[in-house]
Amino acid sequence: MDNIAKRLASYMDKHPIDLGDTDCETVLDQLYQAYAESHESDPPEIRDGFKELDDLLGSLPLDDNNAVWNLCCQLCTAYEHKAFFDGLQYGAWLMKELK
Repeated sequence: MDNIAKRLASYMDKHPIDLGDTDCETVLDQLYQAYAESHESDPPEIRDGFKELDDLLGSLPLDDNNAVWNLCCQLCTAYEHKAFFDGLQYGAWLMKELK
């Protein structure tokens, strides 16, 4: 198994990946970007939650409403990003443990 890992590392050193014209620094970043862009629309429970949030924020002044809305969206995006990366890492560890 160690020999395979060494051969794979050697191959990767000789054939670096071209991430193209993106802001992605790693393959994981690129996978996440493809995942995030593949969502045409949110599932109903997320749409309903954002509708409820919008209704609650309706009583705030516009600047405060926008600040809270933007913060909420930033937190959702950060959590989605973390969950995506964590899921891939857990999958990799599971594969390693199963061998």
